[in-house]
Amino acid sequence: MSSLSASRPSACFLAAAALGLATTAIHVIAGAPEIMDPLLAADLPPVVKGVSDVLWHHITGLLLIAAAGCIWAATHASWRLPVLVFVGGQFLLIAGLFIAFGFYWFSSPWPMPQWILFGLMLGLMALGTRRR
Repeated sequence: MSSLSASRPSACFLAAAALGLATTAIHVIAGAPEIMDPLLAADLPPVVKGVSDVLWHHITGLLLIAAAGCIWAATHASWRLPVLVFVGGQFLLIAGLFIAFGFYWFSSPWPMPQWILFGLMLGLMALGTRRR
């Protein structure tokens, strides 16, 4: 890889970061009222609510850190493969879980389409790693 192409920002990683930030906004703005508000209002033990709250905010943090990693990788070519492996690996796992549990709970992946966003981000990162 020439030094010119190594220093050129990756549009694919920037697009993955933008999609990650949009996904974060959807998660917080639309997801919290749909998922967390009813869960926290339900008659559940406090530990269930507490752990659910932690996990919800963990996902928010994961999305923000992933977007930051993609921005860094976009401008630092040597980081692209590691970000793909670690962040993309998490996104592959999350997408797979949404698909698997969609089939388990609903006999379809469509009631929980979040796998599409995680798959798109993974695809953009993979494409950005392959481009020279």
